Amino acid sequence: MRLKNGWYILNYHDINWEENLYISGIGGTFPPDIFREHLREFSKVANLVSIQDGFREYQKGSINEPLISLWFDDGFVGVRRYAMGIMSEFNLTGAISVNSRFTLRKELFWRLKLSFLSHIDGLRFLRSRLKAFGYQNQQNIKSFVMDNFSLEIVNIIDEVYQQFTRDIDREDAFRIFDTVEGLNILKDNGWEIANHSASHYPISEKSYIEHFVDEFMECEEFLNRDIDIQSRFWVLPFDRDSVETDTILEYLDSSRYLVKVGDRVNQKNGNRVLYRIEPPYLNGIEIVRYLKNLY
Repeated sequence: MRLKNGWYILNYHDINWEENLYISGIGGTFPPDIFREHLREFSKVANLVSIQDGFREYQKGSINEPLISLWFDDGFVGVRRYAMGIMSEFNLTGAISVNSRFTLRKELFWRLKLSFLSHIDGLRFLRSRLKAFGYQNQQNIKSFVMDNFSLEIVNIIDEVYQQFTRDIDREDAFRIFDTVEGLNILKDNGWEIANHSASHYPISEKSYIEHFVDEFMECEEFLNRDIDIQSRFWVLPFDRDSVETDTILEYLDSSRYLVKVGDRVNQKNGNRVLYRIEPPYLNGIEIVRYLKNLY
């Protein structure tokens, strides 16, 4: 039985065999064999289409069949190394959203530092430092940082991270991200390269909304210069609807679409917002069952 009509955009992070301490804490990473199984099962219940083709159908106003496309956030290298080849078996390309500071090795995502620290019992040192900002024991650190976000807190996270790492470790950590050359290979193979902001801060929330345009434009300059594209999709870092600024679309350039998670199926072209679905860690048959229960 096929899925109900609509454009299902499945949002992954990385496809990789490696159990990495940095990205294990953010989820969305699947081994290549499970990923291939996902595609095999998807092809039984929907038409697999590129982001470009799915977007073209979406712009027509309504979608009269089930379509599935794949999207990957944060610019991890496993997308090119593993996902691109597997998807080509199904004559499929996808989209990858990149953060310019990660790709250029200028800044490591603060959530990856939290993931690393959690594996080496380093979070207790961070908790102690965060008490000056109002942190209380037993609070979820990620949620606390998001609720009280500031560059000062980001710097505290980095200071604790540096306590437990050497220069060579911090340099090696960037290998999980693809390079400019790698992104150009994806582009040349028909992939959509999207703007995920410069540094993946919560720019849709009140604490940092004033930097919304600056963060996206910094990444846009990188895409123009090094990838030779102008992005048509600005992909929102994080997706906390309960604290998201109501007027966020006022910050969006009229020529672009805002891309969120939301776990919703796209059906009619409405207010320049596309929604994606984050697949839970399930096998192919189970993930199809999950999609059928979204409505």
